Amino acid sequence: MVECWLPYGRTEVHITVPLKSLLGVVEPELGQPTPSQGEAIGESLGSPLGGSPLIDLVRPGASIAIALDGVISPHLACAALSSIVEKLGLSGASPKDVAVVIGNGCRERSDPELVKALKDDERLQGIRVAEHTRDSTNLVDVGTTSKGTRIQLNRHFTGADIRIAVGEVLPDAFAGFRGAHTTVLPALSGLETIEMNRRRAFDEKATPGIVEGNPVLDDVLEAARLGGVDFSLNLVTNPQGRLLGAYSGGLEESWRRAVSERGDSYRVKAEANADIIVVSAGGWKFDFDLYHGVWALRSAAQIAKKGAAIILLAECSEGLGVDGLAKLSHIDRLGELRRRFMLGGEAVHLIKSTLRRNDLVLVSALPSYLAEPLGFSVARTANDALKAVVGRRRRRTLLVTHGCSTLPFPA
Repeated sequence: MVECWLPYGRTEVHITVPLKSLLGVVEPELGQPTPSQGEAIGESLGSPLGGSPLIDLVRPGASIAIALDGVISPHLACAALSSIVEKLGLSGASPKDVAVVIGNGCRERSDPELVKALKDDERLQGIRVAEHTRDSTNLVDVGTTSKGTRIQLNRHFTGADIRIAVGEVLPDAFAGFRGAHTTVLPALSGLETIEMNRRRAFDEKATPGIVEGNPVLDDVLEAARLGGVDFSLNLVTNPQGRLLGAYSGGLEESWRRAVSERGDSYRVKAEANADIIVVSAGGWKFDFDLYHGVWALRSAAQIAKKGAAIILLAECSEGLGVDGLAKLSHIDRLGELRRRFMLGGEAVHLIKSTLRRNDLVLVSALPSYLAEPLGFSVARTANDALKAVVGRRRRRTLLVTHGCSTLPFPA
């Protein structure tokens, strides 16, 4: 027997797989983390890719807003912000001129551990911290994209003289890859803006790892430009959350360089003949609710043969995450989901599409009455789920450790 531990919330869950049944473990490369996060970020800030250096952007008395993606780990967020604040200080900026805006546009609340870490960090004392969530009404209309998306963004960010966006580069369920641009849309956006953008998620090119021709990405980049981002910092991390590289400067230049140099590390060969695929969303960064954690199914579905069982591990401590998962759970047809679209409709489509080919079992803290209408069977432990799906099928089992940040392809 092989004893395996997979990410689940802020901890791990245990699963036991017979050695003869285990096909393999799929996860992105760990890479070579930087010896010092602060030094790597500081070096990047000093040598920006495109755009002007921070020191040239700041003038005495100017108000500065730093947008921070709300799912960045607290220690990395503090390292990034302290490096930026240090550079701003060298340019004559005072802490009272700086505000950090935590973006959680698709979420009801910010990560309390992140908020506490920012407020407790001595290097960030004197800096204001504002939170943006799905219900925030402090919005400003900054224009409409060429695709017709009305862009409403957080007023704390758009109202500043200088606007800096900090994001983490990871595969994104819709925009190909995350980055500083997704810190604007969806992280700092109003619900109406997010829903207008996510209506394009049904397009076949709106998928993880796809950049060229991706309609969601094109819309997001245009939104970030409308938001007036002056400087970007893109952070590339490994599955353990350790920094692999920092890329700063112009909005697109820095992000595209990060994707060009690091994007392939998320692509992993995987066996495509498994009878059972056990996929973890990847832990707290992805599985705080079902709406965010369910996208791990995409990784599994890419390599799942017809009839295979997929076991999804996602804690979902914050519940479903969006109303659309409950209100649209009875709809199977894509045309009807498009017509009645609300945030969550794109996740319902993923679940229903996967169910046409595969059995789905969810291991989660989510109550059964919320998960079962979507088509999931529910198990309380990973081992219980594995026992439930074995039945008559063969037992070749594949483990995917970080489903939301892995781009598997058949071996």
